[in-house]
Parts: sequence; C-alpha cells; structure tokens
Amino acid sequence: MFAKDIMIHNLVLVDPNTPLQELTAKTLQSETAHALVVDDQKRLMGLVSGYDMRKSVANGLFNCCAADMMTPFSNMFVVSPDTPVATAARIMTEQRINQLPVVDGNFPIGYLNAGVVLKTETAEVLRVHDQLERYKQIPVFISAMREGLVAVDSEYVIQEFNPAAERLAGLSAKKMIGHRSLTYAAHDSLVRKVLESGKPLYNEDVLTNKGQTVLTNTLPIIHEGQVIGAVQTFVDVTETRRIHRELLNTRDELEKAFALTLPCAKVEQKLKNTPEYRDIFNPSTGMIEIIEVIEAGGYIHVVNALKVAADMNEKGLMSLPGIDKDTLTQALLFHDIGKSQPILNIGQVVDPMKKFEESTRHAARSAAIAKDFYNKSSDVVELIRFHHHQEEELPENFSQHLIPMLRLLKIIDGLSAGLTRRKACIGFRVNGSRLTVLEHSDHPAFNRTKEIDLYTGVEVAFLDK
Repeated sequence: MFAKDIMIHNLVLVDPNTPLQELTAKTLQSETAHALVVDDQKRLMGLVSGYDMRKSVANGLFNCCAADMMTPFSNMFVVSPDTPVATAARIMTEQRINQLPVVDGNFPIGYLNAGVVLKTETAEVLRVHDQLERYKQIPVFISAMREGLVAVDSEYVIQEFNPAAERLAGLSAKKMIGHRSLTYAAHDSLVRKVLESGKPLYNEDVLTNKGQTVLTNTLPIIHEGQVIGAVQTFVDVTETRRIHRELLNTRDELEKAFALTLPCAKVEQKLKNTPEYRDIFNPSTGMIEIIEVIEAGGYIHVVNALKVAADMNEKGLMSLPGIDKDTLTQALLFHDIGKSQPILNIGQVVDPMKKFEESTRHAARSAAIAKDFYNKSSDVVELIRFHHHQEEELPENFSQHLIPMLRLLKIIDGLSAGLTRRKACIGFRVNGSRLTVLEHSDHPAFNRTKEIDLYTGVEVAFLDK
C-alpha cells in the first residue's frame, strides 16, 4: 500500500502573510494540527505546526505571521504519492512527527496521519500473518521438490535453500542462508537480470563452476508492485545436454557422409535452395495455410529418405530379388533435383492445386537432368520419371522389373515427406516381400497403417481404433 491510498485530502493552505490568529482558527476548524504555507501558485513554501503556533503564543508573539513561524520546505520531511506506507511509518517514527505532507513535485496534495498509518501497518502485519498461517505447509513442499530452489532478497541475501539445491550444488543450507551471494550479484547473473527488470527468465542453461549444466527458471518476487526478491529453480541437465551434443554431432557426420555421395556441389546447392512447407489443410475449402517454412527442405527430405532406406536395408529389404540398393539410392538422390517450389510465407493461405507445380512435371524434369547431365542409368532415370505416377498411369513400355522398386521408392519418398513436412513418427515391419508401414502425424490423411506386397502391389489398410 502507498501514501496515495491512505492520505487525507483536507488541507489547510495559507499564504506567508496569514496572521497567527487566523492560522489558529483555520486549524481548529479543520481539525488539523498544521497548516501548509504556499505561494500564489500553490507551491509549498513551508509548514506551521501546532507546536509552532503554541510556542508563538507562549512567547507573546501575537502579531507574527505564517512566514515568521514556518519550517521552510527545504527542512521539511515529505513523501511522494507512491511512497510505501511502511517507509512513511518509519519516517514518522524516527522523526517523531504525527502528520507527514504528501507532495507531487512542489505541490501539496495531501498528508498522512500517524493514527491512520499505524492502523494500516497493523492491518498489513495481520494480513501477512494470516498468509503465513495459510501457507505454512509451503516449506514441506519446497523440501520435497526434485528441483533445486533458491530464494534471495533484493540485496542478494539467500533466504531459502532447499534440500535438492544442497544436493545439486554440494553446499549446505546452513552455510548459505543469511549470506549474500556474490554469484547471484554478478553483473551477468540471471537472478540479477530478473531483480533489475522484474521479468521472469525461463529455460535458461547455466554452466556451474563444477562443470555442470543446469536448466533454470528465475522469477521475481513482487510485493505491492515492487520487486523484493527472486526465486530460482534448477535441475541438472549435464547428461541430457551431452547426449544432445552427441546426437547433433552424429547428424552432422551423417550429413557430411551424405554430401560425399553427391556427384557435385551443384546438386547439394540445388537441394539446399529448395524450400519445403508445413501446412494446415482445410478440407471444406481445399486451401492450405502455411505454418512453417523449412529452409533447405529439399536437402533435408533427401537425407531423411536415405535414412529410411538405410533402416530398411538393415531389416533385409534391399536383399529382396528385384530391389537393387545402388539403383534405389541414386534414384533417391536425384528424384527431386528438378523440383521448383513457390516462395510462400507463414500465415499465407493458398490453393495447393494452383500454387504448386504438378508433381509429374518435376519428376520428368528431374529424370532429364539425371540422364543428360549426370549420365545415370536407364533404370534410375525411369524410376525418377514415374515415381509420381499411379500404376495404372504407367506407359505400356515401362520396365516391369522396376515395378517392385518403384513401389518401394514411392513408400520411402512418402515416409521422408512425413518426417520432413509433417513431423511424423514412422515405423515399418518387413515380412518377405510384404512391407507394413506405420505413420502417425497431425494430418488425418497420413495418420495410418498399411501393408503392401512389393511384388503383387496388393495393399491392405488398417484402421486405427
């Protein structure tokens, strides 16, 4: 609570020439123990207290005026409207004054009465006591937390240090509580940033002096609009971050290995400059809304396709008669080399049938590039040319020995699209020439399980229950 919330607005304002008798009458009439002396623009010049008036009467100075008795503004104790009541109470107690003017700049706007201030402070103490009683079980919860918890006041003095913090930091609460933390007071400390800004910081990694990586959340403690402290929770994520770095390194190594399989830098550059998009499909309008632009999407799509092919190879699918691993790999590398994508932005709503090129066209273009510029075999070229055709659309002279491999190429292409554009979870099982594919994503059309025989082309779809 602040001075403006409890101040009294009934002021006795007088000019410097107001005589003692008139001053006394005005203060008695308003039941106020003082008068404020102001100039002709209502700016505060000084204060005449009841003591000042009694002293003048006792000394026989009946003809004196306000200017003769007042305490000048420069020597007065005053507060602003936003001064906390607790601060005002301390001033009044230390200076032994019963009434304290409230000023806005040089202009008086009210005053605080000692009785009202005392009543307010007593009510605040009782309120805090009630809250403490209401929340007396909080220490039990803090002690049981898995996360470390440290609370500090505005001077960086540690007020709370729970058992998890002791365990994670290797320090005892007995030695920490009541001591100022130099670590938290450092200029680059997250706690300091929160205390100074009053804004929380979430999910920030901090490297400790013991080499640990801890994930922290730091929040301000705010009372009556003022930041009076901060609380920080933290958990050790050292091992999690190590595994994450290893996975990133593994991914980088895979991508470097993939780059070595590319015939030249032009192919890599083309794939990395082909974007892909995540979207939301509206079945009632047939329109899509772009929700994410996947930079280097063409490159990521081919990498994912090769990973899927590698997993299938481990399950023995590439050993199936009619499936040639090298031919399939080359087809995957070049199947989208001729793809052209429109430039779209997040939030844009488009008709995919009009905005995107028909898939058989870029397949034909990719096949021509693979043949004419990179001298790929006729099998590779044929697989690329027709990988977006339905089987009933294949020409009569299509090489029949390529049909099982074409079916597999389409499946791998689709699963990679799920990984790249739909963030799908995929899986598959191999049983001879039968391949069972599982895909789970937010897109209903691709949330499915189906089985296909690569030799016969017979498909069986399984409904999710």
